[in-house]
Amino acid sequence: MTLVNDCTTRLGFAHGLKSLPRACGVLVRAPRILLWLIPPLLITLLFDVLAFYYGYGWLCSWIESLLPESWNTSWLQALIGVLCAVAVIFLLGWSFAWVYLTITSPFQDFISAAVEREVHGSAGPEPEGWKGFLRSIWQSVVQAIVLTLLTLIFLVIGLVPLLGAIVFFIWSAFTLGYAFVSIPSGRMAQRFSERLAFARRHRGAVLGLGVVIAITSLVPILNVICLPIFVIAGTLLYLDVNHGTTTE
Repeated sequence: MTLVNDCTTRLGFAHGLKSLPRACGVLVRAPRILLWLIPPLLITLLFDVLAFYYGYGWLCSWIESLLPESWNTSWLQALIGVLCAVAVIFLLGWSFAWVYLTITSPFQDFISAAVEREVHGSAGPEPEGWKGFLRSIWQSVVQAIVLTLLTLIFLVIGLVPLLGAIVFFIWSAFTLGYAFVSIPSGRMAQRFSERLAFARRHRGAVLGLGVVIAITSLVPILNVICLPIFVIAGTLLYLDVNHGTTTE
C-alpha cells in the first residue's frame, strides 16, 4: 500500500469540512460501526460525571475558603456556585474529546478497519490484537506527551491579548483534527514522525476538521453526539489520501 507521504495531492480546508457529512453517510449505511464507539463514549461520560461532581464541590469549597467570613452570604454562595459550574463544564467540554480518544485506543484499529471496509469494500492490515493494542497505547502516550508540551508553549502565547487567543484556538483546532486523523495510521503501522508528516502536508484538511471539533467540544451534549462522526471523518480523510480517491 502506498504511503500517504508519497502522494502529491494536498487536501484543503474544504475537504476537511466535507468529511463530516460523508461520515454521517457512512454511519447511516453502516450503523454497526457505532458498536465500537458506544462503549468508550459511555465510559467517558461516566468519568465526566464523576469529575464534575468532585471537581465542582472542591472548586466551590476552595474559593469560599479564600473569602472573608463577612462575605459568606447566600447570594455570593449562589454566584460562586454558578461560576464554578460554568468553569467545570467548560473545562470538561474542552477535555472531553481527548479523554474519549484515549479511552477508544483499544477500539480505534477496529473502527478504522470497519470504516475502510464500508468505503472501499476491503481493509488494509487487520488489527493485531494485544500486540496492536500495546503498540497503540505506547504511540498514544508519546503523541500525548509531545502535543501536551507544544500546547503549553501555545498556551503561553495565548496570553497575548487578541492575537494570542486566535493563535491558541488555531493550534487547538489543528491538534484536535490531527488526533482524529491519526487514528487509522496506527493500524497502518506508521510511526509518529510519519503521522506528523501527513498532518503537515494536509494541514488544510486537518485544520478544517479540527475547527469544527474545537467549536463543538465546547457545547455540552452536542460534543458527545458528534464524537463518533469525528472518528469516522478523520478515518475518511486518511483513506482519501491512502487510496488516492481525493478530488482536490
